[in-house]
Amino acid sequence: MTELYFDNYLIRSYKETDAKSLSYNANHPEINKYLADGFPFPYTIETAEQWIKFALEKDTNLFFAIVSKDEVIGGISATPYSNVHRFTAEVGFWIGKEYWNKGITTRALLTFCNYLFTKFDFNRLTAKVFEGNEASKKVLLKCGFSLEGIHPESVFKNDIFVTHYTYGLLKKDFKYDR
Repeated sequence: MTELYFDNYLIRSYKETDAKSLSYNANHPEINKYLADGFPFPYTIETAEQWIKFALEKDTNLFFAIVSKDEVIGGISATPYSNVHRFTAEVGFWIGKEYWNKGITTRALLTFCNYLFTKFDFNRLTAKVFEGNEASKKVLLKCGFSLEGIHPESVFKNDIFVTHYTYGLLKKDFKYDR
């Protein structure tokens, strides 16, 4: 089981017993607003149980919980690309609203990027951010990611087209001690 410690927090694999705290912290419209449709609102305990089952299905899945005092307060993941892009992975993250603006997500992403660059053969990490999600843009920039592209009206979310921004980070440019 992967366990990555930072400050007073832990990034680890999900456990079947995480459903209640996962549902509690994921169940907010401001979180759902900036994530893909696979992250529903409301985020019920049943939804959490289904997600945990999916996240634990394969040893190769890179879906992890951000944990405080054995309670899931957020999630972080990497989705490896394939074929000619096989040395690239897309990272994603979220954190419960009561944990916003505390630096937790930045420290979690730095810790996770270090894990991805040292444990795997990734040369590049990428992230996509929906229009309006200024907090995630700041997190990525603090972690050394650069804005690489703007994709006007490329996402259809909540019945409107929104722009998404692509950020990237090369292994050679990553500094863990930010």
